[in-house]
Amino acid sequence: MSTSLLTSDFNSETKVFMLYDLIIIGGGPAGITAGIYAARKKLNTLLIAKDFFGQTAKTGEIDNWPGSPKISGGALMQNFEKHLKNFALGIKENQTVISVKQEAVQEGASLLPAGRSEAPSSASFVVRIESGESFEAKALVVCSGASPKRLGVPGEDKFTGKGVSFCSLCDAPFFQGKNVAVAGGGNSALEAALDLAKYADKIYLLEAGDFLQGDPLLQDSLKQTGKVEIRLNQEIKEIQGKTMVEGAMVFDRSSQKTEIIAVAGVFVEIGWTAQSDFLGDLLSKNERGEIIADPETGQTSLEGVWAAGDCVNAKYKQILLASASGARAALSAYEYLNKLKVKNDENNFNKISGNFNF
Repeated sequence: MSTSLLTSDFNSETKVFMLYDLIIIGGGPAGITAGIYAARKKLNTLLIAKDFFGQTAKTGEIDNWPGSPKISGGALMQNFEKHLKNFALGIKENQTVISVKQEAVQEGASLLPAGRSEAPSSASFVVRIESGESFEAKALVVCSGASPKRLGVPGEDKFTGKGVSFCSLCDAPFFQGKNVAVAGGGNSALEAALDLAKYADKIYLLEAGDFLQGDPLLQDSLKQTGKVEIRLNQEIKEIQGKTMVEGAMVFDRSSQKTEIIAVAGVFVEIGWTAQSDFLGDLLSKNERGEIIADPETGQTSLEGVWAAGDCVNAKYKQILLASASGARAALSAYEYLNKLKVKNDENNFNKISGNFNF
């Protein structure tokens, strides 16, 4: 393939480097596991990651990782990274993927959707990162993860970093002896409240629904702290203050009344948004921006591309499940690349044999 074809969709400064068998996008549990499995299969692999920590590293204590009854998210991800770097694969750290383009290797090659029974088509993918570099691969595994959802209320942007936080593990110590609010009722919100209970005097846990969705064990732990006031059917409508957060306007859905609670911090834990914008329209996504992937293989809507982890349309977002999906995606990519090699070998043999008269 000529360089001009590869760079047709990028600016003139784009540089395309060597062709890999597989590029993995993401350095969380799914991406690292995919990297380990791909390296063990001796695929020529490049893993591109902003970091090797992601959202997992922001989890205080994990008690459902087999073999490690009690481990912090940061320690677990350090183990993941150390394990990954024992294998031979390319790693591009501290870089964000800007775009992914599909290219035809041969002029006139058809680019077909996944799900065919025939041999793979002849196509490749060009991944561009923020440094301006681009890398080419025969297959992709997307493990780009998710970012915290925002409340979208007045004051949230203004006070982000000034009392509004999306990471309790990072910021809880700043609220020693203060009152804070946590928005959300799932595991992330309950874990945030537990982190804060080590420092804050009082925590308002505000759940917009009529029940907490988090694990019962976490709920029991919250009650034992004696610091958490659980409020159901309540949501934050505005975050107030002068230079720092001083309060939150809370709306009670049951009584239809509004109240101002005095808090120095608001921790937003209402879920996640898939990080998939860089893909554009390359892959099919749902209304939440999650990549639609086959639950058994991770196959996306496009042949040669798999997805795993929190960026896909999976019901449960768990570290163990993300890791498992990364393994499945890497094994599926390996199977695909083997078929692609067989097809190319057959084509080359036919070309050579066609030059001889028997």
